[in-house]
Amino acid sequence: MTAVDIDTNAMLQLRRISKGFFGLSVLRDVTLDIGKGGITGLIGPNGAGKSTLFNIVSGFLTPDQGDVLYHGASIARASVAERSREGLVRTFQTPQVFAHLSVRDNLIAGCHKLGTSGFLANLFGLPSSRAERRRMAALADATLARFGLGDIAQIRAGDLPVGQQRLIELARAAVGEPDILCLDEPSSGLNAEETEQLRQMLVRLNREGMTIFLVSHDMDLMGVSSDVNVLCFGEIIARGDFAAIQADPRVREAYLGA
Repeated sequence: MTAVDIDTNAMLQLRRISKGFFGLSVLRDVTLDIGKGGITGLIGPNGAGKSTLFNIVSGFLTPDQGDVLYHGASIARASVAERSREGLVRTFQTPQVFAHLSVRDNLIAGCHKLGTSGFLANLFGLPSSRAERRRMAALADATLARFGLGDIAQIRAGDLPVGQQRLIELARAAVGEPDILCLDEPSSGLNAEETEQLRQMLVRLNREGMTIFLVSHDMDLMGVSSDVNVLCFGEIIARGDFAAIQADPRVREAYLGA
């Protein structure tokens, strides 16, 4: 990866991103910054291109044009696994948990991207591998406590309601203290109480220093964002703090239907 001259205050930058499918343009010349230590929000009406842009950030799609810069280097062609190892992790609209594993084992699974032991060390259970597994278990236990999941640690994740599965997925993504936590519609399927709990958790994680990229249609949840970008028909039409976005007539017309 070749370093380029960028704003060092932005941990991740999207530069003039365009993407189309079957001749249909979905994103056009999109530029967006995710600043270190903040919560950067992305909103927009259905069909605006939010999921496409999110998948380009997380590595599930590559742009037709433009670049994705992470810590000053292009990652536009880097795989999902490569981005995860470098500290850019994501969640999904529908909670993706290992249904047959316990909550604790789900979090331990999230630690494996941090592992450094080689194949042979793991195969033969060498001391370095055993020590690493102990560190992963300790990190998982600390994260269980951090997210208030200790009481359900031994319950199978698939036996829990959607709200708790969402929290498990969030905890698994956060277990390694990623540089950027990317959340795709995290309040989807949650009731009002669960959404408020999620909002409080995002505020807490951010206050503890975690950078968050939040894609959501939920305006109440989007209120946690320090910077909001509005995507409409594949283009950014407005950006600013949450209050400014709410008052923007272009946003009211495009997003709220006013």
